Amino acid sequence: MKKILVFLLGITLVFWSSSQKSRAEQIDFQAAGTGNAFLEISIGARAVAMGEAFTGIADDVTSIYWNPAGLGQVNNVQILLMHNQWFQNVIYNYGAGSLPILKGTLGLSVAYVSYGSMDKLDESGVKQGDFTAYDLNLGAAYGMKLLDSLLIGAGLKMPMTVIDNESQLSFALDLGCLYKTPGLEMLQIGLMVMNVGTKLGEATQPSQIKLGLGLIDAVKGLKAGLDVSKYIFEDSLQINLGAEYLIMNTLTPRIGYKITTAETGLDSGLVGLTAGLGFCYSFQNFSLGLDYAFVPYNDLGDTHRIALSVALGAAPAKPSAASSSWGQSSYVSDRTNRYAAPAKPRTKPLLPPGKVNLKKAGSRIKVSWKSSSSPRHVGYNVYMKKGKKGKYYRVNTRPLRKLSHTTSKLKPKKSYSFIIKTVDSSGRKSRGTPVKKLYLK
Repeated sequence: MKKILVFLLGITLVFWSSSQKSRAEQIDFQAAGTGNAFLEISIGARAVAMGEAFTGIADDVTSIYWNPAGLGQVNNVQILLMHNQWFQNVIYNYGAGSLPILKGTLGLSVAYVSYGSMDKLDESGVKQGDFTAYDLNLGAAYGMKLLDSLLIGAGLKMPMTVIDNESQLSFALDLGCLYKTPGLEMLQIGLMVMNVGTKLGEATQPSQIKLGLGLIDAVKGLKAGLDVSKYIFEDSLQINLGAEYLIMNTLTPRIGYKITTAETGLDSGLVGLTAGLGFCYSFQNFSLGLDYAFVPYNDLGDTHRIALSVALGAAPAKPSAASSSWGQSSYVSDRTNRYAAPAKPRTKPLLPPGKVNLKKAGSRIKVSWKSSSSPRHVGYNVYMKKGKKGKYYRVNTRPLRKLSHTTSKLKPKKSYSFIIKTVDSSGRKSRGTPVKKLYLK
C-alpha cells in the first residue's frame, strides 16, 4: 500500500513539473452547448486545494457537491461558509449544512454567483443604464449506508440564472456511491454522476461522470485522492490528483494537480497546480476549521477561496452502524479529525465474552463462547486469521446475537486463529479474547 501511495504522490510531482495542458477549472461562460456553467465551479477550499480529487474521499459536509454518498459517513452537524474571489470581479458565495436524520444524513446548500453591474446598451451601442446578473442554486442531498462497505447518495439542484429582469429555472440531479474495499479498508472507491437534468432551451446541463480513488490513512494523518472525470456532452477527459497531511491535529497543508485533454489556452506558468492550508481547533462542544485554497490561472490571474467550517457535537451512533467500518478513519469520527466533536468521556469499558471453544465441523470450524457480563452489549464480532502471517478480519457482517458461529468451508492443512469482541449499541467494541487456534487437517 505504501508503494501505491508513493506512486500517487510521484505522479503529482511529475505533472507539476511537466508542461501538460490543464483545464484548470476555468469556465467558459460563453459555451454554446452547455448552460449553467457556474455549477462547474468547485466548492470548498479543502477539496479545491487537493486538486479536486475528492470523489473517493467525500468525508465532510462538502460531500453535497463532491459525492452525496459521502454524507453517509458524516455523523454530526456541520456548517460551512465559503467565499470565492473569482475572475473579473465575479464573486461566488456558498453555504452548506449537514444534519443526521433517519438512517443517514441530510445536506442543504445554497450558492450565489454575482457578476456585478454591467452597461445596458441599445442596438446602436448607446448606454441605456445598468443591469445586474447573477446565478442562484438551491440544493438538497442525502447519503446513507446501504451495506457495511457501501454508501449511496443522491442530490437535487435547482439552478436559476437572472439577467436584468429575466430569469430561467432548471433542475439537475446528482447520484453517487462510495465503496470501502473489504480487507483493504484504507482504499475507497467513489462513483458520481453529476448535473443530469433539464435543458435550458437548446443548451444542456454540464453533466459529467466521475470515478475516484481515496487512500485514507495509509500513513497516519495522510489522505490522497485520484479522480478521473468525463463530460458527457464533451470530448474531454480530466484527471485530478491531490493529498493532505494533518499535523498535530491542527494544521493541514494540501497540494494537488489537474490535467485535461481539453484545449484551454492556459498551458503555462503554474496552471493546474493547487495548494492550500487548513487550520482547526476543538473546543468543549464544537470544533472550528478555517481553510484556504490558491488556484492560479496564468494570464487570467489567481483565485483565492476561504472557507469557515463548524462542527456542532457528534450525533448519536445509529444501531445499524455498529458493524460498519465507515468513519473509523474519516474526518467525522476519528480523534485526529479536524471536523469531529471532542470525544466525550466513556463510562465503564465493555468486557469481552467468556471462554472461547473451537470445534471442527467437516471442512468448517464452529466457534462458540460464553456471554459477556456487560449489560449493554448487543452482540459479538468474530475475527479470524489464516496461517501464521495472515491478518485478522471480521467474518460476520453484523453483530452476532447468538453465542456461536460456524465458518464457511476452509482449506485443509492450515492453522486458523480466532478472537471475539463484544459490541454495544453505539458501535463500541471490547478488547479481544485470548487467541484460540485450531489446525484443520
